[in-house]
Amino acid sequence: MKMGEKTILIIAATSSDGCAGALLDSVVAARFKLIPACAVTAVTAQNTRGVVGVHQVPPAEVKKQIDAVFSDLDVAAVKIGMLWSKKTALEVARALGEWGALNVVFDPVMSAQADGSKLVEEGSVDAFRAVAAISDIVTPNMEEIKALSGISVKSEETACRAAWELMELGAQSVMLKSYPWKKGWLADLVFTDEGFALFKKKRIASSSHGGGCLLSTTIACCMGRGMELLDSVSIAEAYVEDAIKKGVKVGRGIRAVNPYV
Repeated sequence: MKMGEKTILIIAATSSDGCAGALLDSVVAARFKLIPACAVTAVTAQNTRGVVGVHQVPPAEVKKQIDAVFSDLDVAAVKIGMLWSKKTALEVARALGEWGALNVVFDPVMSAQADGSKLVEEGSVDAFRAVAAISDIVTPNMEEIKALSGISVKSEETACRAAWELMELGAQSVMLKSYPWKKGWLADLVFTDEGFALFKKKRIASSSHGGGCLLSTTIACCMGRGMELLDSVSIAEAYVEDAIKKGVKVGRGIRAVNPYV
């Protein structure tokens, strides 16, 4: 690798089926020609049917991984996925703040798509807010934004209030995923200081493994490549839609997104 090659730091857990988490994120990074560095937060025993177990990496070791990457590589963007614990979240927030990380995308993963298993330790949500505070964009779904903001989203007004709660913490922008728009339609709402943008999509009956990872990592890659936020989101939306439509059956459970489209 040439010195100065652009890198994306992936702070996330592993998924042993390879269809989500750090392994999927690495595939996405390669597609956008960024070197995928990583700081592994946890090792999950997981497949397309659900989560069997979670083994946490000691939080101090997570910070060491982050420090090792920033002290040597040209980090153009950071994608944060599953953190699991309060201590890990606080270490991540502290480390990224110390290094002045740019283009930070935080996907506040709290449960598994396949079976709804919890992917966050009890009592950790407050610490997730510290990570949101140093992020350029936070990408929660409906349940996650309620947990982070304390506001149950039932309308555009409450969606705006919930997003503003996170932006008041320090988040530069918020992307609320899968807001129920109209019959048969969902919308991803992106809130910034200048207002909000709406990205509509048809509701798909079946679930897909890895969609949230693909979306947030693509946004981070595009921003790391110098693109503006909304342009990055637009590219990510199109990529995810195609990856879901051309999803693959890799196990006995739900289909997985296809990052090779």
